[in-house]
Amino acid sequence: MRASSINRSSAVLQRATVVTIALAAAPCVALAQSATPQQDSAQAQPEAVLAANASRSDDALARIESVTVTARRREESAQDVPIPIATLSGDALEKAGEFRLEDLNRRLPSTNVQFGNPRQSSIAVRGLGNNPANDALEASVGVYLDNVYLGRPGMANLDLIDIDQVALLRGPQGTLFGKNTTAGVLNISTREPTFEPSAQFESSFGNRDYYQVRGAVSGPISGETLAGRLSVAQTSKGGFVHDVIDGRDLNGSKRTGLRGQLLYRPTQALSLRVIGDYNEEDSDAAASVLYGLGPNDGALVRTRYAQLGIPLIVDPDYGTTILNSPQHMSVRQGGGSVEANYDFANGHKLTSITAYRSWWFTPTNDGDASNLSAIINAGQHVDDEQWSQEIRLASPTGGAVDYVAGLYYFYQNQANKLFTQYGPDAGRYLGRPFLIDAYSLIDQYLRTDSYSLFGQATWHATDRLAFTLGARETLEDKSTRVRRNPPVGGQPGVEAALGLYETGTLERSDDNTSLLLSASWKLSDDTLWYVSAAKGAKSGGINPSVPSPGFTVKSLYIEPERATDAELGIKSTLLDDRLQLNANLYWTDVTDYQATALELSTVTGTFQQVLSNIGKVRSRGVETEVTAVPLPGLTLSLAASFNEAQYRDYRNAPCSAEAIAAGAQLCDLSGRQVVGAPKWIVNPSIGYTQNLGGVDGYVQADYAWRSSFYGSPDNSTFAQVDPYGVVNLQLGLTGRLSVYEWQLALWARNLTDERYVIGGLSGASQFLTYALFPGEPRAYGATVRLNF
Repeated sequence: MRASSINRSSAVLQRATVVTIALAAAPCVALAQSATPQQDSAQAQPEAVLAANASRSDDALARIESVTVTARRREESAQDVPIPIATLSGDALEKAGEFRLEDLNRRLPSTNVQFGNPRQSSIAVRGLGNNPANDALEASVGVYLDNVYLGRPGMANLDLIDIDQVALLRGPQGTLFGKNTTAGVLNISTREPTFEPSAQFESSFGNRDYYQVRGAVSGPISGETLAGRLSVAQTSKGGFVHDVIDGRDLNGSKRTGLRGQLLYRPTQALSLRVIGDYNEEDSDAAASVLYGLGPNDGALVRTRYAQLGIPLIVDPDYGTTILNSPQHMSVRQGGGSVEANYDFANGHKLTSITAYRSWWFTPTNDGDASNLSAIINAGQHVDDEQWSQEIRLASPTGGAVDYVAGLYYFYQNQANKLFTQYGPDAGRYLGRPFLIDAYSLIDQYLRTDSYSLFGQATWHATDRLAFTLGARETLEDKSTRVRRNPPVGGQPGVEAALGLYETGTLERSDDNTSLLLSASWKLSDDTLWYVSAAKGAKSGGINPSVPSPGFTVKSLYIEPERATDAELGIKSTLLDDRLQLNANLYWTDVTDYQATALELSTVTGTFQQVLSNIGKVRSRGVETEVTAVPLPGLTLSLAASFNEAQYRDYRNAPCSAEAIAAGAQLCDLSGRQVVGAPKWIVNPSIGYTQNLGGVDGYVQADYAWRSSFYGSPDNSTFAQVDPYGVVNLQLGLTGRLSVYEWQLALWARNLTDERYVIGGLSGASQFLTYALFPGEPRAYGATVRLNF
C-alpha cells in the first residue's frame, strides 16, 4: 500500500476505533454474563401471501404468517424491525413464475428496475439509482446474494432459482452492510441445505418458444453433521421485437444456472456454509425501438432518413426495429463463498464471510440501428472480479443493550475494452469521412480497495422503548488507467481524432462516515412506531474514458454522492393476525448526485456531456403496505407509494430534443422530476385457496401500475413514458400422491397485452429522436411442479 494510503488508513482507523468503543462500551458487560446457547432458527418464513397447501388447517389459512428477516444481521420478525422493509418469499416468486430481477417491479414498493441489457441495468428505490451505466461507479441500491455484495448491478441479472427470500430495505444503508448506499439494499437469500431429504422439480412451457426446467435436491451427506444442496435451472424464450431487415425476433434469451452448497455442523455451536455457483446467458437483448420522433412531427429525422435511404418505422406497439448487424449478449459469471458462524456459550455469535465473484460480459451491437453499415459493432466488454471479507460479532438479545460490530474489506479489479467498428457508410451517416472503415479500441483498467469498520447498538430503555445508534467509517482507494490504441483503418484525419492516448495511472482516496440514529416505541404488542435519521454515501470514482477535447484528466473525477434521510413509520398487526398495516413517511436529500452534466470545451467552444456531480436531488413521499385475510384462504394485499423525486439543483443539464431544436445548448432541470422516477407505484394483489375435495385450487392475480415518468435524462416530452399497468394471473391445483406433492398451474403474464417501457437510452440522438427498451407483451403457459 502507498505511504499516503497507510497514513490515511491510520487516521481513519483512529476515528473509527473511537466510534466502535463508544458503541461497544455498554454491551461489553454482557461478555461476562452466562447465557443459554442460541438454538438454530427455522428457515425464513414465507411472506404474507398465503401459499396453497392442502395440509394447512383452516386456522392457518385465516392468519397472516410471520416473516423472519436478517436486516439487522440477526434473525427477527420483520414487524419488530424499525426499518421500512418489503419481503418476498421464494414460494411466492415460484408460484407467480417470477424469476428475473425486472419482475420485482411488480412486487416491491417504490422500486423501478430498468433493463436494457445485462450491463445497462439499474435498480432505483424512491427515484434514486437511475444513474448511467458506468463501470467505475457503484449502484445507489446495493444488491447482496447470500450476504455477499455484488459489485456490478449486472451480476444480479440471473435467474432467481431456489430462492428463500428477497428483502428490500429502503433508505440509506451502511451501518450494517458491506458497502455504503444512498437509496437502499436488495438482500437475496437462497435456500440452505437441509438434513431432511427433499427434492423439487419443475417444468414450464409457454408461447414464443418459452420453456424452463428447474430442480433442486437436498439432504444429509454424513449423518447429522454434513448436508448438501444442488440447484439447477435452464430458461429459454423467444424474442418479441421484430427486425424488419432480416425477419429476426430479438430480445430473446437463454440462461443456464447451477448452484451447489455444503452445510457442515460438527458441533451445536459451529456451522460452515460453502456455496458455489455458475451462470451463463446468451441473448439478443438490447434491441431498442423508436419511441419519440422529436419536434415538428419528426421533421429532421424524416428528412435525414430520406437522404440516407433509411426506412422510417413508427410502431405504436413498440415491437419493430431496424438492424442489419448481429445483436448478441454473452454473460459468464460465478463465484463462491464460505460463511462460518460460531455461537459462544454466553450467547455471542461470531460470523465470517469470505467470497469471490467474477463477471464476464461481451456484447455485439448494431450501433447505428439502421439498414446502413455505419457503426457495424459497438459496445463494452467487461472482465470483472471481486474479493470480499467480512467479520462481525453479534451480542445476545434480551438484555438492556445488544449490538453488532465488525470489519469489512472489498477488492474489485476490472479489465475492460470499449470498441467501435465503423463501416463504409460511417462518413455520410455521422458526417465524419475519416471514420470510414475504422476500428477504435480503448483499454480500461479499474481497481477498488474498500476498508470499513462498523457497529450498531440498541439500548432497550424499557420493554417498549428502544434507541439505536449505528456508525460506519469507510476508506476507499481507487485507481484507473485508460489507453486509447491507435485506430485501425480509417481515412486521412482519423489519427487526429482517434489517435493514441494514455491517461497514465489516475488515483483517488475517499473516506466517508455513515450514521444512523433511530428510536422505536411499541404502543402495544402488535404496534410499533419508529423514527430515524440516517446519513449514507455512495463512493466516488474515476470515469474510465479519454478526456473529451478541451478537458483535462481532472474532468474524469467524480465525487462521492451523499444522502441524508429521515423516516417516520408504523408497523401493526391487527384483528388477531388478520390485518397487517405498515406505513412510513420519508425525506431524503442527496448532494453531489452522480449523473450526466454539460461542461464547456475550451477547444470546440461547445458544451459536451460528461459524467459528473450535478448538485442536489430530493426524494420525499409516503409508502403503504397492507395485507388482509378477511376469510380463510383469501388474501388481499396492497403495496403503494407516492414519491416526489426532484432535481433541486441541475443547472448544467443536457438539453432535450425540443430545446436543441430551439437553439439551446445548456439547460436547467432544477425543480423537474428525476429520470425514471414515477410519482405513483401501486401494486395490489389477491389470492384465494379453496379445498376441492382431495386437492386445493387456487387463484392468484397481481396488478402493477405506475404513473408517467421520463425515459431519458433530459426530460424530453418525446421520451415521456405514459402510465401503464400490467396484470398477471395464475390458476392452479395442488395435491398429494403418495409421498409426492404436485402442482399444476396455468398462467398469463401481462394478461391484457399492455405496451410499456422497461428502460431508456441516454438522450436525444443526432436525429433528435428517442429509442427506448420495450417491456414483454402477453405471455402464457403452464407449469408442472413436484415436491418429494
